[in-house]
Amino acid sequence: MKFRSSFLIAAVLLPVIGLVGMGQPSQAQPGQNSSTVLAQRQKLSPEERAAKREKRAAQFKQTLGLTDTQVTQIKSIRDSYRPKIKTLRQEAKTLREGGATQDQLQTLRQQRKELRKQMYNDIKAELTPEQAQKLEELKAQRKAQKRNRRRDQ
Repeated sequence: MKFRSSFLIAAVLLPVIGLVGMGQPSQAQPGQNSSTVLAQRQKLSPEERAAKREKRAAQFKQTLGLTDTQVTQIKSIRDSYRPKIKTLRQEAKTLREGGATQDQLQTLRQQRKELRKQMYNDIKAELTPEQAQKLEELKAQRKAQKRNRRRDQ
């Protein structure tokens, strides 16, 4: 009898606890899908995004052992590519809202991918061979993490 009443209490409380937990704001977790992370990113103000970029730049500087000159050069490279990528992203958004075909959207995705690849190569050209090697290792680690997150979903 005790078991049955405990079981009934658990059966009633667990769904309620789950619903309460769903109302809590979530942080970006490894298993989250990209739309949730994107929604959180869009909630950041421009100042918050700039602060986040600066924090990542500091981590990047420390991890790769960059000089202040290299940091400045890399920042200028990123700043020169940012408007181009933003324009392509905005164009894709406009096309999506207008009912674009998948081929049109894929073309814009490919253009953004090429721009990011050019930016990466420009940044890599500013690094020493040791730093470039470390960057390649970090890139491989990120790719493996991304693959694992997708597999876990």
